[in-house]
Amino acid sequence: MRRGAVAVTIVWVLAAGCGAQTGAQTGAQTGAQTGAQTGAQTGARTPAPPAPPAVANANGVDMCTILTDPELTALGARLDSRTSFNKAGVVGCRWQGKSFTLSLERDNATLAGYQAHRQDPKFFNFMDNMVNGRAGAHFGVDPRGSQCAQLIDGGSVSLSVSVAVPANVSPPPIDPCAEALRIAQMVEPRLPKAAK
Repeated sequence: MRRGAVAVTIVWVLAAGCGAQTGAQTGAQTGAQTGAQTGAQTGARTPAPPAPPAVANANGVDMCTILTDPELTALGARLDSRTSFNKAGVVGCRWQGKSFTLSLERDNATLAGYQAHRQDPKFFNFMDNMVNGRAGAHFGVDPRGSQCAQLIDGGSVSLSVSVAVPANVSPPPIDPCAEALRIAQMVEPRLPKAAK
């Protein structure tokens, strides 16, 4: 759903930009001049955007047990297909479902570390987002759009929900990015919260 809203916004901006370039330029110039004059006269500066909320360190979170067996079953995961892994700082579990593979993992790389590499060619359509008000990002792992990873800020670690669908099925049974975000929204309330 978020990708659709983004696409609509992009189309609207392009259409508005093509149809009203002179008006947009004039409006932008006038607004910039007025803002600069007002700012210079009052000494005011535009406030910086708010920092994302602080998060507690999630390096002790067990992503293999963060969702209950009934929740995994309701998502369509087969409980008997669970495979645990612990490779190169990535710890988690993977389940097969009827129409997808689900991976839940904790990674020693932080969200900021991933964001710094958003231009890496192994990431497709890298986009920052929020998961229930917590900073996150999602990206495709396959250029055909058959796998998507949703990251969640875990302080000194990142937490990931990855959904992969068969690449040879058209149309795909689910949108992997939308499903990864939906599952991440189930996981996020169970993560440690920062002290207030």
